[in-house]
Amino acid sequence: MKIAVFCSSSTDVSPMFLDEIERLGEALAEKGHTIVYGGCNTGCMGALARGVQRKKGELIGVIPQMDFALGIVQPGLSQEKVVPTLSSRKEVLISLADAFLVYPGGIGTLDEVFEVLALKSLGIVKKPLVFYDFLNTWSPFLEYMETLVQIRMIRHRLDELLTVENQFERVVEAFS
Repeated sequence: MKIAVFCSSSTDVSPMFLDEIERLGEALAEKGHTIVYGGCNTGCMGALARGVQRKKGELIGVIPQMDFALGIVQPGLSQEKVVPTLSSRKEVLISLADAFLVYPGGIGTLDEVFEVLALKSLGIVKKPLVFYDFLNTWSPFLEYMETLVQIRMIRHRLDELLTVENQFERVVEAFS
């Protein structure tokens, strides 16, 4: 299965987030999954890549041809898909993936996940979307989303759009 992983490239992330996603990259690679991600070697993206590569897994980087990406592309990618913009990166990530994994992240992660949620709510994307609620990082966001469901700003129940897991093993099993 090709799993698009949305996560942070921030270099200021706590080491516990880096350790966890590196371990996750290892586990998904051991299960034979291909990881599709933003192609960076920094932050959670870099830790994910290191984990996948340590286990000799397939790693596809979707890299925008933009100044901020210069010098931070992960070496040794199985494949590089170079795209002109962040918007086109989302399109390629979504089209390549069989499923999506959302790890705690920042604005870029939110941008990616909102695109998938919008497409799922319209019935355009039918692929699984799994949030790894590591250390309950996603809980406030998910509570807000549930409020939007309750006041009918979102017409689908959340469990129709996404799955939430907060245990490492269950996240890995979600892609079995």
